[in-house]
Amino acid sequence: MAEMAGVLAATETVRRQPGAEMLVDDLRSELRLTVDPRQDQPLGLWARRVVKACAETDEGLQTLARCLGYAEQGSVHLLALWRLVDEWEATSFFKDTDLRPLRPVLREIRSTSLLTALARRASRARTQELEEWCDTGWEVFLHLAGDNTVAEELPPSMAFLSLVSEYLVKEGRTEEAEELRRWNRKQAQLRGVSEEMAIWQQGEFVSPTEASLHPAYLLIQFEPDGVDPDSFWVAHWRQSDSDGWHPVPGETLKLQRDQLPAAVDRLIEEAEERWWDLRQPVVIEFILPWALLGEPVEWWHKETDADIPTPLVMDYTVVVRSFERLRKAAWHRPWNNRWRQFKERPADSRSHWSEPDQPAFHLERELKDDQQIVCLVLSAPPGTDSPAARQEFVAALRAGIPAILWDRGGHGPAFREAAADIVQERGLAGVLERTRRWRNEALALGPDDWHRHVGRHLALLLDDPERIPGPSGAGGEPHSA
Repeated sequence: MAEMAGVLAATETVRRQPGAEMLVDDLRSELRLTVDPRQDQPLGLWARRVVKACAETDEGLQTLARCLGYAEQGSVHLLALWRLVDEWEATSFFKDTDLRPLRPVLREIRSTSLLTALARRASRARTQELEEWCDTGWEVFLHLAGDNTVAEELPPSMAFLSLVSEYLVKEGRTEEAEELRRWNRKQAQLRGVSEEMAIWQQGEFVSPTEASLHPAYLLIQFEPDGVDPDSFWVAHWRQSDSDGWHPVPGETLKLQRDQLPAAVDRLIEEAEERWWDLRQPVVIEFILPWALLGEPVEWWHKETDADIPTPLVMDYTVVVRSFERLRKAAWHRPWNNRWRQFKERPADSRSHWSEPDQPAFHLERELKDDQQIVCLVLSAPPGTDSPAARQEFVAALRAGIPAILWDRGGHGPAFREAAADIVQERGLAGVLERTRRWRNEALALGPDDWHRHVGRHLALLLDDPERIPGPSGAGGEPHSA
């Protein structure tokens, strides 16, 4: 408690009277806790009283750290406070047990991808991403010890130690592994979970490197404001779990249309910082409404403040998805059926070319008559004011077509040549790879000339109904930036 008080007193927030008053107001609001205002009290004494009051309240210390985070936003002092809160919770969970013998070994484990994979498995996927302050195995262990334990399950912190032991054995560090196992076995006996420990240890250890071929996904969704046609709600999700689909939502912001490229740049930078040692390839999926389908999102930049920004297609596989289809549940049954055809029977799947000036009714009828059609090449780009282009696109959505290809640049014969190559009957992976190959040909020409190449203007919508994002706006309602 003394350490927590010292950290709290050192923050810029409480060193200033308005910041201290704001923290008191937040604590009163969230905990219904009476906290004396700082006024003329010595700062260190006041901080100790605040920490003591929070410690005596259920989830009070977590709330203190969360309220401080509203102002500190990832400061060194905030991270230090969270680490101490986790240590407090872990000490409470393990009661009179000395945790210090675990610290030297666990602190040496620093791989984010390894720690994330172990935490996911130990928590049975309830923990999908590590908190910012969990940068070693020691912090992850303490954090998991504060999580709720489900009845008849091995506590996540003990499951984590078991997994770390298996990892150390694979690394040839058998003595350290045995130290952790002895400590864990003793705790299992004291807590009456020896049977759960034995069942847990029967599972096969899978290291992150063995699952590294599964892509990680960054999903970015633009939702029209509904009032201001130039405003959009920007939501995003990160998914890097190789064992299942568990997208983690980020915050949701309301932005103007011209702010969207810069926002995407920030989201990618944040994802890359979290995934710094990830071995998996990364796919970026843009969930676009009709109004933004004309945007060349694949060629937006990251590191836009650099002298030579990097187009997204240089570093990532980029695909587009339909916001309208995602939101309209009545279109999902045919969408799921076509996707199964696409994925399970690629040899029996085929593409269809929409003819210019063909009535949308007849196009939709042809698509629905042939359940083997999984890809449509559009005759006109969507996202324009053309009613015919919109009707053509909606016909594809109603028929459940998961893959849609179009030309944003009006390249005529060049586009037909590229599209004919892309939609060869070689299955899903081939469509993605061949689209990327055409884009790479444009990239090779450089910024001065790539706009002349059809690969610069290819758009591929590839909608996977098995990858549905969850609720957006983690940590609160959407807010304006």
